Amino acid sequence: MGNVAESWDLRCVRQRGITLIELVISIAILAIALVGVTQLLSGGLGRSADTMLESRTVALAQAYLDEILGKRFDENTRDSGVPPCRNSLGSTRLCSAVLGPESGETRATYDDVDDFNGLDEGEGAEDGSLRDVLGNALTGFDNFRVSVSVRYIAVAAGESEAGLGVANELDDAQDAKLITVSVSHRSLRDSVQFSAYKSNF
Repeated sequence: MGNVAESWDLRCVRQRGITLIELVISIAILAIALVGVTQLLSGGLGRSADTMLESRTVALAQAYLDEILGKRFDENTRDSGVPPCRNSLGSTRLCSAVLGPESGETRATYDDVDDFNGLDEGEGAEDGSLRDVLGNALTGFDNFRVSVSVRYIAVAAGESEAGLGVANELDDAQDAKLITVSVSHRSLRDSVQFSAYKSNF
C-alpha cells in the first residue's frame, strides 16, 4: 500500500501546471505582441491605398498630357510645322495672340496645345466630369480634378527657363510652351503637378 501512495505522489508532482501569475504574464505578453502586429498590418493597408491613388493620379495626368502633346504648337502652325510661327519683325507667320481656346472652340475641337489653357474638369469644377480625347466622360476616376495651364517659356535672364537657351537653343519665347497638368484628389493634401514642353515646329 505504501508503494501505491508513493507513485501517486510522484505523478502529482510531475503533472504540476502553471500558476495563475504565470498565466496572466503570458496573456499580457501576447496582447502586447498582437497590438504591434495589428499596427503593422493597418499601416501597410493604408500605404497600399496611397500607392493605388498615386498610380491613378499618374495615369490620369499621362492621359491628359498625351492628348495635349498630340496637338499642334499653335493655331497658326502648319500641319508640317514649317516654318514655325514667330511674333518678331519680319516673320512670315505670326503666332496666335490668344493662349486658350479661340472663339467658338470646344474641347472636342481643340487643335493646338494652348487651347487647353484654363481647362478645369472633375470634382468641384464647373464641368464635373473628366473627359477623354473624344469628349466622353471618364469612369473610375471619382473625386479627381484636373486643371491645365499653358504658357510660353520664360527665357529672359533670371526667369524660370533662362537656362534652356544654352544647350537646347530655346532662346526665344516662341520656341516652346510649358504645359502643366495639375491633378488633385479629395484624399490628397496637395495637388500633383506634371509638366512637359512642346517645341515650336
